[in-house]
Amino acid sequence: MSPLLVPQWMVFLVVAQSSADAEAASAPNKIEQLQEFVMSNPVMGWVMAGFIVLILALIFLSKGTDAFDKLVGFVKKYLFKKREITAEDRQRLRQQLIEAELRQVVTRLENSLHHKVRLDLKREEQRQRVGRRELPPVQLSSSSDPFIRREFNPFETPSPPEPVGADQPTHQLLARDDINGRLLILGEPGAGKTNELLALAKELLQQAQQSTEKPIPIIFELSEWSGDRQKTLSDWLSEQLQNKYDVPPAVTTYWMNENQLFPLLDGLDELRRVDDVEHATSEEMDRQRQAKQIRCMRNINTFLDVHSSTSMVVCCRRKEYEALEAQDASFRCLNGAIYLQALDDEQIQTYCHHSNRAPLWDALKHQPPLLELARSPLFLLMVMVAYQGQPIESTDDLLNLYIEKQLGDLNNQGAYPPGKAPSPETTHHYLSWLAVKLEEQDVTEFLIERLQPTWIESQKERSMYRLLVGLSGGLIGGLIGGLSVGLSVGLIFGLIGGLDEFESDIRTKEMTNQGIWLSLRSGLLGGLLGGLLGGLIFGLIGGLSVGLSVGLSVGLSVGLSVGLLGGLSVGLLLGLKGGLETALQHSSLRFTLHRFGHAPWNYARFLDHAAHHRFIQRVGGRYRFTHDLLRKRFAQRYQARR
Repeated sequence: MSPLLVPQWMVFLVVAQSSADAEAASAPNKIEQLQEFVMSNPVMGWVMAGFIVLILALIFLSKGTDAFDKLVGFVKKYLFKKREITAEDRQRLRQQLIEAELRQVVTRLENSLHHKVRLDLKREEQRQRVGRRELPPVQLSSSSDPFIRREFNPFETPSPPEPVGADQPTHQLLARDDINGRLLILGEPGAGKTNELLALAKELLQQAQQSTEKPIPIIFELSEWSGDRQKTLSDWLSEQLQNKYDVPPAVTTYWMNENQLFPLLDGLDELRRVDDVEHATSEEMDRQRQAKQIRCMRNINTFLDVHSSTSMVVCCRRKEYEALEAQDASFRCLNGAIYLQALDDEQIQTYCHHSNRAPLWDALKHQPPLLELARSPLFLLMVMVAYQGQPIESTDDLLNLYIEKQLGDLNNQGAYPPGKAPSPETTHHYLSWLAVKLEEQDVTEFLIERLQPTWIESQKERSMYRLLVGLSGGLIGGLIGGLSVGLSVGLIFGLIGGLDEFESDIRTKEMTNQGIWLSLRSGLLGGLLGGLLGGLIFGLIGGLSVGLSVGLSVGLSVGLSVGLLGGLSVGLLLGLKGGLETALQHSSLRFTLHRFGHAPWNYARFLDHAAHHRFIQRVGGRYRFTHDLLRKRFAQRYQARR
């Protein structure tokens, strides 16, 4: 309770009592009348308090029902006027969103494996893949663009060699009148589709910074599309922007209607998650996955039909797209398509020469399977880093070799103090377990605060987690047992706190485990404020009720006691509802996963350790494997500990 508020109320009561004593001989004043009324009705104060508790209990019981939703809607409509989103708000959000997305794009580019190999790709225009399907392939002309070149840099070379070759930048192709901002990017695994999309996004974001007439380019991961038949692509885009950047849906809707949003959709081929597959055969699962991809394609076509002036770019692997074409599905509303071609012998030979690895070309010439792998920029980098004359026959062989090379390289340390880093075996186990869970969830990004109890594997682990949650909840419940009034007041404060006005700021995950830290801070702050307010309210109700009945001194004593208990009750309960409960559950889950050997206790430090090995890249508080092929290979190599 505030040391300033209590004396003020005490002074008020003392002055009021003194005034009443001094004027006892005169005509009864209002205070005396109130005193006489309360003394003649000693339970009136408790009746009033009980009435308040009853109202709040009704609110609690209706929570989660239509009645509660109607109550909240009524309060929002008539008691809390929300400020309208102005044009200035939208402009401020636009600039903040562009800056936030640009930071993420640049970070991903700098940490990408493809960016370490600066090698220009030849691209073939394949407009017959999309809307204008009757046109023949056209070889793109060349022009220099310093950003999309890729040079070899095996992680320790400070100055890259001279770039090899040149190619027309994609943003120039996109601006052509016949393509008009709608493009499909196709390629083989590891060919650089995502990197090409990132390079394009960087250029477009810089253009949007300079001109408000340019739309806002945002990269969306199609692997996270749920496939909900009741949800349109517009709904999904709005949901994604709200989850990632806290953009209000009304603002996203406005941008889409005004053609100010430029979706860059990555990974149609990664849209693989299907439900009810426990008893399905692999053929049935493939059919369901393909059906989901076709539904997504149709949603995209419908979106572009409705928003006829909106630009869009979609990335997909060639093989998966051709399988969709065989089902008579295509992006009929896109205007152009490019195919990222494999590296030819001349490119690889010149690249090896510029990288001072001329003997490698001789080895590649005599190993046709390895040479075919090296035609992908991603695999060429891995060959440069890991190949020491070992026989390599397949993609899995190369990925395994790269993983083992990076795990055993002592130069890939630094996140832990000397001698404290996890062993290569433990590092591999933690990463492979994480890769499996990301595969199960069909997500590419990992946020520590999004660890879920569903990731727990065995009954023994679930029992420990429930025990930990129960103990923490029971401990707090024991402290506040019997103080049910505090629950109601806590809920009403939570209700009011949830009716905040529009905030015109973009929020990004810049800090590791940011969500849990915010929940903890919110819970502590809510508990402190709830305790102060609850203590004041209960103290006043109890003190006035008793003080006016039996005397000021007894009333003050009762008021302090009731205020202390009420403040503790409200503070603890409001703290739990405000975020402490989430933090306790997260800590219990983290302890359980660590106890059974699935994950490190300090996840942030471990992920930085994995980033030193070039397995993980960090963007703010978000983490992802440096390439989906690497993530899939880690998942395939997972072995449960016994």
